[in-house]
Amino acid sequence: MYSIGFIMIVAQDLFKKFASRPAIDGVSFHVPAGSICGFLGPNGAGKSTSMRMLAGALAPDGGSVIIDGANVWTQPRVARARVGWLPERAPVQLDASVQEFIQWSARMKGVEKKFAAEFAEHAMGQCGLLDARARVCGELSRGFRQRVGLAAALSSRPKVLLLDEPTAGLDPAQVLAFRELLQSLKGSVTVLLCTHVLAEVEATCDQLIVLDRGRVIATGSPHEVRLKLGVSATLEIEVNDPARAEVAIAEAGLHLQSRRLLDAPWHAMTATGNVTLATRSVLSQSLARDGVAVRRMDVQAGALEEAFRQLALEAS
Repeated sequence: MYSIGFIMIVAQDLFKKFASRPAIDGVSFHVPAGSICGFLGPNGAGKSTSMRMLAGALAPDGGSVIIDGANVWTQPRVARARVGWLPERAPVQLDASVQEFIQWSARMKGVEKKFAAEFAEHAMGQCGLLDARARVCGELSRGFRQRVGLAAALSSRPKVLLLDEPTAGLDPAQVLAFRELLQSLKGSVTVLLCTHVLAEVEATCDQLIVLDRGRVIATGSPHEVRLKLGVSATLEIEVNDPARAEVAIAEAGLHLQSRRLLDAPWHAMTATGNVTLATRSVLSQSLARDGVAVRRMDVQAGALEEAFRQLALEAS
């Protein structure tokens, strides 16, 4: 476990250009220790390029990456020893047993020979592979190979786990099993999860980073990101003057859906639209200006899919 507030990953002003086109343009973000953070964006947003730079597999043209206080490029051995990386297709040695491959992975990540078996045993236990240790990797299903790949990434006991589309190609049962496995790691390792599966993000992640065309456009909790992206949401308020509140709702650019009397003089009103933090601020100011008392104001955010459909349309 980590102390509250400790930052495990810091990306600062990352820049990467391919040919004449910037793929990553000033990307900055941080990931709290022990969290599971979703790394999201439409195709071509720069997610995989960023992940490769975080893992130390691709040098940036500018900026820096700090992992647990170590710079990935000026202190490569120290930083990379603290990172486990699982690409989209888990790289396994097909003719090796599960135990042999994970032990070999630990050695390749700098674990001393005398500790490699112990570290591999721990990683297999974390990933539910102890009963499969003698099986040959080439005979495993796609779901089990992903587990082996994750165990290999965990074999050096890293502080950071980078996962690039880890459930791609898995069937629904395998996806659910992998999601449960990921949840079991929460708090013991910091996870950055790059995925297109938004339902997976909603179920797993407590923080999100959203990229679009090489730039970070939103960060925060899933709820905060919905608000920042202006996902269509439902606003629910309880006021003592529905007529004046209706005017304020219209001024905020929202659409009144319903109003009903509660216990006089209080009325419940619902409105829909792009309920951003700025919208709520405008509405609150208008209500206060007109002397409308507010007993409750809640927002029921819409699905993240709406925002990503819009981003994809804008990028096309």
